Amino acid sequence: MGASSALIFGVLINVAILLVFFRFLMQLAAVSPYNPVVLSTMKATKIVDLFSRSLPTIAKGRVNLAAIVLLIVLYLLKIFGLMYLAGQMPHSAVYLVITTFVTMIQDLVSFCKYLIFATIILSWVVMFTQSRSPYIEVIQELAEPLLAPFRRLLPNMGMIDLSPILAYLALHIIGILMNEAAKVLLTGL
Repeated sequence: MGASSALIFGVLINVAILLVFFRFLMQLAAVSPYNPVVLSTMKATKIVDLFSRSLPTIAKGRVNLAAIVLLIVLYLLKIFGLMYLAGQMPHSAVYLVITTFVTMIQDLVSFCKYLIFATIILSWVVMFTQSRSPYIEVIQELAEPLLAPFRRLLPNMGMIDLSPILAYLALHIIGILMNEAAKVLLTGL
Protein backbone atom coordinates (compact mmCIF):
# COMPACT_ATOMS: atom_id res chain seq x y z
CA MET A 1 0.00 0.00 0.00
CA GLY A 2 1.20 3.47 -0.78
CA ALA A 3 1.70 6.55 1.28
CA SER A 4 -1.26 8.19 -0.43
CA SER A 5 -3.66 5.48 0.75
CA ALA A 6 -2.35 5.88 4.31
CA LEU A 7 -2.84 9.63 4.04
CA ILE A 8 -6.40 9.31 2.72
CA PHE A 9 -7.26 6.72 5.37
CA GLY A 10 -5.76 8.92 8.11
CA VAL A 11 -7.71 11.98 7.03
CA LEU A 12 -11.03 10.14 6.76
CA ILE A 13 -10.71 8.35 10.10
CA ASN A 14 -9.55 11.55 11.83
CA VAL A 15 -12.59 13.46 10.52
CA ALA A 16 -14.89 10.71 11.82
CA ILE A 17 -13.12 10.71 15.19
CA LEU A 18 -13.30 14.49 15.44
CA LEU A 19 -17.04 14.56 14.69
CA VAL A 20 -17.87 11.87 17.25
CA PHE A 21 -15.56 13.49 19.78
CA PHE A 22 -17.24 16.88 19.26
CA ARG A 23 -20.62 15.27 19.78
CA PHE A 24 -19.44 13.63 22.99
CA LEU A 25 -17.93 16.86 24.33
CA MET A 26 -20.95 18.96 23.40
CA GLN A 27 -23.20 16.61 25.33
CA LEU A 28 -20.75 16.46 28.24
CA ALA A 29 -20.46 20.26 28.45
CA ALA A 30 -24.26 20.61 28.05
CA VAL A 31 -23.96 22.96 25.09
CA SER A 32 -27.34 24.27 23.97
CA PRO A 33 -28.90 21.67 21.65
CA TYR A 34 -30.48 24.48 19.61
CA ASN A 35 -27.14 25.92 18.52
CA PRO A 36 -26.71 25.41 14.74
CA VAL A 37 -23.22 23.96 15.25
CA VAL A 38 -24.61 21.35 17.63
CA LEU A 39 -27.49 20.54 15.29
CA SER A 40 -25.15 19.99 12.33
CA THR A 41 -22.82 17.84 14.45
CA MET A 42 -25.78 15.75 15.59
CA LYS A 43 -26.86 15.24 11.98
CA ALA A 44 -23.35 14.27 10.90
CA THR A 45 -23.06 11.68 13.68
CA LYS A 46 -26.37 9.85 13.39
CA ILE A 47 -24.48 6.58 13.84
CA VAL A 48 -24.10 7.41 17.53
CA ASP A 49 -27.89 7.31 17.79
CA LEU A 50 -27.86 3.72 16.52
CA PHE A 51 -25.43 2.72 19.28
CA SER A 52 -27.45 4.73 21.82
CA ARG A 53 -30.30 2.28 21.51
CA SER A 54 -28.22 -0.38 23.26
CA LEU A 55 -25.87 1.81 25.33
CA PRO A 56 -27.45 4.30 27.72
CA THR A 57 -26.35 7.79 28.60
CA ILE A 58 -25.30 8.26 32.20
CA ALA A 59 -24.70 11.21 34.55
CA LYS A 60 -28.08 12.82 33.87
CA GLY A 61 -27.73 12.36 30.12
CA ARG A 62 -24.36 14.10 29.86
CA VAL A 63 -22.07 11.09 29.32
CA ASN A 64 -22.93 9.27 26.13
CA LEU A 65 -21.55 5.73 26.39
CA ALA A 66 -22.38 5.06 22.75
CA ALA A 67 -20.10 7.89 21.64
CA ILE A 68 -17.30 6.60 23.90
CA VAL A 69 -17.59 3.07 22.49
CA LEU A 70 -17.67 4.41 18.94
CA LEU A 71 -14.57 6.53 19.66
CA ILE A 72 -12.72 3.49 20.97
CA VAL A 73 -13.70 1.47 17.89
CA LEU A 74 -12.64 4.30 15.57
CA TYR A 75 -9.30 4.66 17.35
CA LEU A 76 -8.71 0.92 17.16
CA LEU A 77 -9.43 1.07 13.42
CA LYS A 78 -7.13 4.06 13.06
CA ILE A 79 -4.18 2.49 14.88
CA PHE A 80 -4.60 -0.92 13.21
CA GLY A 81 -5.24 0.61 9.77
CA LEU A 82 -2.22 2.90 9.89
CA MET A 83 0.00 0.07 11.13
CA TYR A 84 -1.30 -2.21 8.37
CA LEU A 85 -0.83 0.41 5.67
CA ALA A 86 2.71 1.05 6.93
CA GLY A 87 3.46 -2.67 6.65
CA GLN A 88 3.72 -3.21 10.40
CA MET A 89 1.49 -5.48 12.38
CA PRO A 90 0.98 -4.99 16.11
CA HIS A 91 2.98 -7.30 18.35
CA SER A 92 -0.13 -8.43 20.19
CA ALA A 93 -3.71 -7.46 20.91
CA VAL A 94 -2.60 -6.02 24.26
CA TYR A 95 -0.11 -3.75 22.47
CA LEU A 96 -2.86 -2.59 20.10
CA VAL A 97 -5.29 -1.85 22.93
CA ILE A 98 -2.70 0.00 25.04
CA THR A 99 -1.53 2.01 22.03
CA THR A 100 -5.15 2.88 21.28
CA PHE A 101 -5.90 4.15 24.78
CA VAL A 102 -2.61 6.05 25.03
CA THR A 103 -3.29 7.69 21.66
CA MET A 104 -6.82 8.59 22.73
CA ILE A 105 -5.62 10.26 25.91
CA GLN A 106 -2.81 12.10 24.12
CA ASP A 107 -5.25 13.35 21.48
CA LEU A 108 -7.70 14.43 24.20
CA VAL A 109 -4.98 16.45 25.95
CA SER A 110 -3.89 18.02 22.65
CA PHE A 111 -7.48 18.87 21.74
CA CYS A 112 -8.07 20.50 25.13
CA LYS A 113 -4.93 22.59 24.70
CA TYR A 114 -6.13 23.77 21.28
CA LEU A 115 -9.56 24.47 22.73
CA ILE A 116 -8.11 26.65 25.47
CA PHE A 117 -5.94 28.51 22.97
CA ALA A 118 -8.98 29.06 20.72
CA THR A 119 -10.95 30.37 23.70
CA ILE A 120 -8.25 32.93 24.45
CA ILE A 121 -8.15 34.16 20.85
CA LEU A 122 -11.94 34.22 20.50
CA SER A 123 -12.36 36.17 23.74
CA TRP A 124 -10.27 38.91 22.14
CA VAL A 125 -12.33 38.71 18.95
CA VAL A 126 -15.55 39.10 20.95
CA MET A 127 -14.09 41.97 22.95
CA PHE A 128 -12.96 43.92 19.87
CA THR A 129 -15.87 43.17 17.52
CA GLN A 130 -18.68 43.03 20.09
CA SER A 131 -20.27 40.20 18.13
CA ARG A 132 -20.82 36.55 18.87
CA SER A 133 -21.42 33.68 16.52
CA PRO A 134 -22.70 30.17 17.24
CA TYR A 135 -19.16 28.85 16.68
CA ILE A 136 -17.69 31.13 19.31
CA GLU A 137 -20.41 30.18 21.79
CA VAL A 138 -19.77 26.46 21.26
CA ILE A 139 -16.02 26.80 21.73
CA GLN A 140 -16.43 28.88 24.88
CA GLU A 141 -19.01 26.48 26.31
CA LEU A 142 -16.75 23.49 25.55
CA ALA A 143 -13.80 25.15 27.29
CA GLU A 144 -15.74 26.22 30.38
CA PRO A 145 -15.58 22.83 32.18
CA LEU A 146 -11.78 22.92 31.70
CA LEU A 147 -11.40 26.46 32.99
CA ALA A 148 -13.93 26.46 35.84
CA PRO A 149 -11.75 24.58 38.39
CA PHE A 150 -8.88 27.01 37.81
CA ARG A 151 -11.21 30.01 38.13
CA ARG A 152 -12.24 28.73 41.56
CA LEU A 153 -8.59 28.49 42.64
CA LEU A 154 -7.56 31.96 41.49
CA PRO A 155 -8.62 35.19 43.16
CA ASN A 156 -10.93 37.50 41.21
CA MET A 157 -8.72 39.88 39.24
CA GLY A 158 -11.44 41.76 37.38
CA MET A 159 -11.03 41.72 33.61
CA ILE A 160 -7.84 39.65 33.76
CA ASP A 161 -8.47 35.90 33.63
CA LEU A 162 -5.41 33.74 34.23
CA SER A 163 -7.33 30.46 34.33
CA PRO A 164 -6.63 29.61 30.66
CA ILE A 165 -2.89 29.94 31.27
CA LEU A 166 -3.01 27.66 34.32
CA ALA A 167 -5.24 25.15 32.52
CA TYR A 168 -2.90 25.13 29.52
CA LEU A 169 0.14 24.58 31.77
CA ALA A 170 -1.64 21.77 33.62
CA LEU A 171 -2.53 20.10 30.33
CA HIS A 172 1.03 20.55 29.07
CA ILE A 173 2.38 18.82 32.19
CA ILE A 174 -0.19 16.04 31.82
CA GLY A 175 0.89 15.63 28.18
CA ILE A 176 4.55 15.32 29.15
CA LEU A 177 3.74 12.78 31.85
CA MET A 178 1.54 10.81 29.42
CA ASN A 179 4.31 10.71 26.81
CA GLU A 180 6.82 9.42 29.36
CA ALA A 181 4.35 6.85 30.72
CA ALA A 182 3.55 5.71 27.18
CA LYS A 183 7.23 5.23 26.40
CA VAL A 184 7.74 3.15 29.52
CA LEU A 185 4.54 1.16 29.01
CA LEU A 186 5.04 0.41 25.31
CA THR A 187 8.73 -0.49 25.58
CA GLY A 188 7.83 -3.06 28.22
CA LEU A 189 5.56 -4.93 25.80
